[in-house]
Amino acid sequence: MTEQQRLMRKINACMFAMWELKIFLDTHPKDCAAIKRLDEYEKETQALTQQYEEAYGPLTISDTTTNRWAWVQEPWPWERETDQQKEGSTNVEL
Repeated sequence: MTEQQRLMRKINACMFAMWELKIFLDTHPKDCAAIKRLDEYEKETQALTQQYEEAYGPLTISDTTTNRWAWVQEPWPWERETDQQKEGSTNVEL
């Protein structure tokens, strides 16, 4: 599993936990421990999302810049260095 996949998995796990806590809070709106835990997951999700976007680009369309031509100045997908390239391995045997 690549670092990008690990990071995405962590983000998905935090988001799932947040949805579950929100459902729980629908029936237990005064549960302070659940509210605190939801806040912790929100902060963790924001931090992980920021880390992911800095390394791999935006996760959603709303996370893109307002400059509609910014994509021209960013590296193209094939120009980004992958984890395999960093390690010096290739997809094929030479």
